[in-house]
Amino acid sequence: MHSVKDNLLRYSRDPKWLVLILAGMGTFMATLDVGIVTVALPTLTKAFRITPGTSQWFALAYTFAITVLLLTFGKIGDLAGRKRVYAGGILVFAAGSLVCGISLSAPMLIIARAFQGVGSAITMSAGPALVTEAFPATERGKALGFTGMAVALGLLSGPLIGGAIVQCANWRWMFFINVPVGLILATLLLTQVKGFDTKRDGNLDLTGALLMALGLGSLLIGLTFGGKLGWSSSVVIGNFIASVVLVTAFIAVEKRVKHPVLDLELFRNREFAVGAAAGWTNYASMMPVTVFTPFYLQNILSYSPMKVGATLAFGPITLAVMAPVAGCLSDRIGYRVLTSTGLLISALGIYSMRLLGPASAWGDVVWRLALTSFGSALFTSPNSSSIMGSVAKRDLGIASGVVALMRNLGMVSGVAIAGAIITSISPQFTLHGLHSAFLASAIIGLGGAALSTIRVGTNPSKPES
Repeated sequence: MHSVKDNLLRYSRDPKWLVLILAGMGTFMATLDVGIVTVALPTLTKAFRITPGTSQWFALAYTFAITVLLLTFGKIGDLAGRKRVYAGGILVFAAGSLVCGISLSAPMLIIARAFQGVGSAITMSAGPALVTEAFPATERGKALGFTGMAVALGLLSGPLIGGAIVQCANWRWMFFINVPVGLILATLLLTQVKGFDTKRDGNLDLTGALLMALGLGSLLIGLTFGGKLGWSSSVVIGNFIASVVLVTAFIAVEKRVKHPVLDLELFRNREFAVGAAAGWTNYASMMPVTVFTPFYLQNILSYSPMKVGATLAFGPITLAVMAPVAGCLSDRIGYRVLTSTGLLISALGIYSMRLLGPASAWGDVVWRLALTSFGSALFTSPNSSSIMGSVAKRDLGIASGVVALMRNLGMVSGVAIAGAIITSISPQFTLHGLHSAFLASAIIGLGGAALSTIRVGTNPSKPES
């Protein structure tokens, strides 16, 4: 009994645990709002009397704002102090949620969702950096594993909570619930957590930040609308060309300025470069399973929406359970074995999805989803810890932004690739098209597994300068 009391006292006096809890809750809120609106799109379409094409911007405005601003706010966190930047992000997110809840028109809600996305970009870039700064290198994997669990729980809970609110209350409460929670988190962080406010000399490279945001925005528009407008359409090709030009200009600017948004020298670090690239392969291979499996379950197996949700839940549940375990293991045995093995298992799970047919049993689907998510969980926390541990303390914010950026870009590009394969085989959803898309996703995952074998075999010592 005394040892339990002693441990509780020790944890309550150690700020790192409070940092982990607050960062985890902020991460949960940000990822929750990715999916919470998706399930309410039909309701919002009717409420504002708009077309489904317009209503998709309630989701896209949020994800676009996050993706294009992640690196910028990661750099701002490094310069201005991560605690105050993270708390500011929570407050921006809460304010955006309030405006979402009181929106009187579709344009107002779209703008409010973008503003809410700005807050999420701040928390997603500053949160892991704050956790990494709070924990020693020997516990970094465990801490980031719990952050990964918060991501999985947010993705799992979003559709469930959103569906429950839409069914039992007014849709506006999807946003109002964030306001008091955000205010409490920001207050606790600013008043109860001491330190983590170290500032650095330097200015934000506004030109580089603008070029990067425009370049990523053009890329996202091309990837998002390529399947709908056609990959050869002038709009899609124009955005891809613009993206190449803008990113090239961004790289040229970053090489010349004294304080770049993204220090390109970081990519000379093998651990950092491999981790970033492998992170993209993980999400690019996994996301098509999440997005297109529901079509298989509903159109081929004739599952009800509730049964579809219950079936898909096994993926995030597996991630939530295994992410902390994988993080703890990486603190003990290093990254290379876990990341390579995880992506290999995930790729095998995705490939096994190709064996599902029109008469497959529920259990056949579930164990494949669980296997795929098990492999991803083995990879994600160790890979994040590997990236965060490969940079100096002064660059934790930008490293955290890179982790989140690779996640978002992987999700968008993975779905775009799979969608292009499916529609190239038939304009209608077919099992053959789905199997072909899963084959491509499995190949991407295998490539990531091979890439992960060239990273450092054991935990690198965390640079402190």
